[in-house]
Amino acid sequence: MKYYKSEKVERFEAAFNRIHKKLTALSKEKSDYISYGDILHLSRKTHNVVRNNYDTLKQFGRLRNAIVHRKIREDYYIAEPHEDIVKEIEKLSELIHEPPLALSIASQPVISFSPSTSLNVILEVIREKGYSQFPIYDETGFKGLLTAGGISKWLSYQLADQSISLKELTAADILQHEKDHNVAILNRKSSIYDLEAVFEDCFDKNMKLEAIIITQTGAKNQKPIGIVTSWDLVQIDHTTLSIASHV
Repeated sequence: MKYYKSEKVERFEAAFNRIHKKLTALSKEKSDYISYGDILHLSRKTHNVVRNNYDTLKQFGRLRNAIVHRKIREDYYIAEPHEDIVKEIEKLSELIHEPPLALSIASQPVISFSPSTSLNVILEVIREKGYSQFPIYDETGFKGLLTAGGISKWLSYQLADQSISLKELTAADILQHEKDHNVAILNRKSSIYDLEAVFEDCFDKNMKLEAIIITQTGAKNQKPIGIVTSWDLVQIDHTTLSIASHV
């Protein structure tokens, strides 16, 4: 029987070891004897990047065990993974180490207003930009979310009052009549998985999340650098975020 050294196996094992090392760090497990399966399970509980790719990572663990157990001698193997599997685990290794940021799908820059901003100014931005949500900030920070729907609803209630003047209306006038919008705030280093987790958590609690605002450190008193709505989530290319296993 002719033995050979497999370049594909070496690449697969290198990527697998990088993943295993990263999962160990994510799980904060200090034991040197905990298995890959246990590390994977622990990491899944608290990290969305792992949870999103759990089945694939589990299959890669089984494939790695099969390859190692069929090893003939040091650096020599009978079996080797297909090239597409090797590329898949290498891609997943990169994804786990550097998941895309939430900012990658966020609307940027964010148009925000102060409570004293004239409603006419806001309506002009809606006409020009087509935006429908605007964070309102004063000197202390985020005060609420002004929406096109809220503006329309408020104006419809005022139609009977022929003396109303839009020139006198400000964001504060509308904001006090807006419903309480559920808005979350994340920091600029948050990944797309963190973003999805917030939406999923609200969904599980039967709470509609209107938007996620991204600031430098996730503080409410910081101006927004990105904003994401539930509609923005459809922009996520899940083929690059959650890799379907062919194992």
